[in-house]
Amino acid sequence: MKNLVLGVAIAAALSSAGAQAAWTFGPTGVPVINSATTYTVHLSGASAAEKFLEKLFTDATIADSEQICDTTKPIWKFQDPAATEQYAYLCERAPSNTSLPTGKANILIYKRSAGGSAFGVSPIVAEANGDTAGASIEFLKISSSTTFANGGCDVVSNPVAGTSSSNGTLGVVKCAYDPANPARHEKKIPDFGVSDVDPGQFKGVNAPIDPATGSPYPDVSTDDVSKLTVKAAAAVAFGVPVTKGLYFTLQAAQKVTGQVPSTCAVGDETEACMPSLTSSQVASIHSGQLADWNQLKVGNQGLYDWAVAQGSLTAYLPAAGKSFLHTCRRENGSGTQAQSNVKFLSNPCNASAVAPASDAAAVGAAEGDGYPMVHENSTSGRVDECLNELNDGVNNLGTAFNNTYGKRWAVGIQSLEKSTTTSSKYRFVKVDGVAPKLANVVNGRYKDWAENTFQYWPSHAFESLPLVDALIKSAASPTVMSKLNTFSQTFHNASAPVSEKGAFLAVPTNYAPEANGVYSFSRPVNPYTHATTSAGADACRLPSVYNDSASALGDSQL
Repeated sequence: MKNLVLGVAIAAALSSAGAQAAWTFGPTGVPVINSATTYTVHLSGASAAEKFLEKLFTDATIADSEQICDTTKPIWKFQDPAATEQYAYLCERAPSNTSLPTGKANILIYKRSAGGSAFGVSPIVAEANGDTAGASIEFLKISSSTTFANGGCDVVSNPVAGTSSSNGTLGVVKCAYDPANPARHEKKIPDFGVSDVDPGQFKGVNAPIDPATGSPYPDVSTDDVSKLTVKAAAAVAFGVPVTKGLYFTLQAAQKVTGQVPSTCAVGDETEACMPSLTSSQVASIHSGQLADWNQLKVGNQGLYDWAVAQGSLTAYLPAAGKSFLHTCRRENGSGTQAQSNVKFLSNPCNASAVAPASDAAAVGAAEGDGYPMVHENSTSGRVDECLNELNDGVNNLGTAFNNTYGKRWAVGIQSLEKSTTTSSKYRFVKVDGVAPKLANVVNGRYKDWAENTFQYWPSHAFESLPLVDALIKSAASPTVMSKLNTFSQTFHNASAPVSEKGAFLAVPTNYAPEANGVYSFSRPVNPYTHATTSAGADACRLPSVYNDSASALGDSQL
């Protein structure tokens, strides 16, 4: 009997997740992925969610029962050379999260951000419709046997294990990646996807381009969506970023027009002194109806000409005579772009809606030809580069955006997950006089937000569906969001409470809102939703309070 008990104990230890399955390392110091001890999942989609997901995997302040990775142990991050499109995270399983499968000790989570949200939808739909070729997309290839220069991976920095009160330091591994070179990527069908908006929005101008064919993926239909398991996870707040020079010029101009208090000094970063654009102005910019900043008026004078005449705004001005409008948008298939199209252009919600301006609309056009200069970017990081370079008139921040123009005023599209500081090259503006804050989403006054969703085909050949469901469950938790909502903006000055920071709210279809629809930083839940009690989230539907009388209206404080 004693021997039997010992045998059972040993078997349990080997089959559970304990720390017994130590990693081994290849000749370059890169961890060897052992499929016998490691669950592997492939997630594709929204680049705007990248920072949130990394914090979910690595933040030691998240409750033990909701952690994915054991943050007291080393965690490795694999990434493409530019660290913009392809990632993977290797860690030991969090021991106290009972939602996680226990058969293997380690977890490897691939995250593809290339192409944005639609690649968290279209490949999933393609597999559900029997198109395995269309469902197979490029992911990072991890190799511990050869160096980066030879198509493998190199260690950039080794990890330092976290503790119960700190995150520790991620180990970083750089892996050779080239989507055009079959030897430097792996084709996989994603296990699940994440998108900044619900899957039904990826049609028309929101349909992505299939890199294998160069043609748009088919529109996602209602029938396609019905084949998937779709789970809304978070309400993601977005904003309208403008280059720093444009921000402070708008601030100066709106002091004159009375939209900014006259007591505000130009350069004041407080919320009260933020300039604003109206929804109609944003729609005009993103639809290409404005091509020159002089089309916005300060009295009877164009904005650029007015700013030149002031003499005191020289530091904020583009090159002499360069009043042409630039936009740093995302490419078709981006969820960030899709939600902007929905919110400001009613596209694809309205059959007669105007389309967003694209860089293909004026091929061969130069500045001054009557077209806005539109720059499409495949990731949110590349939008950063576009705005940064245009603000400073440089072309040295990378290779994704080639700034041949010099210093220009530009408008972009980003989620509030993009923190800004006084040294940042762009700022978020108010929209219709309302600052982009979670509290203003909850009170019903700020409208630029959408539910992000995770989706998968239930008949997909998962290695571990429980692991996928556990990841989604933790990502949707309001207590997790409260720990991860550290994204701050410049108008969150030193005296601003931490409760003003953040980009994510739990959704009322998963969690009950606070009484009277108030905003709680420790338990952020949006009382509003684009879903109903009988239908899932649809960003084309006007948001309303979910069927929960205890929450009352989020804007009940008039």
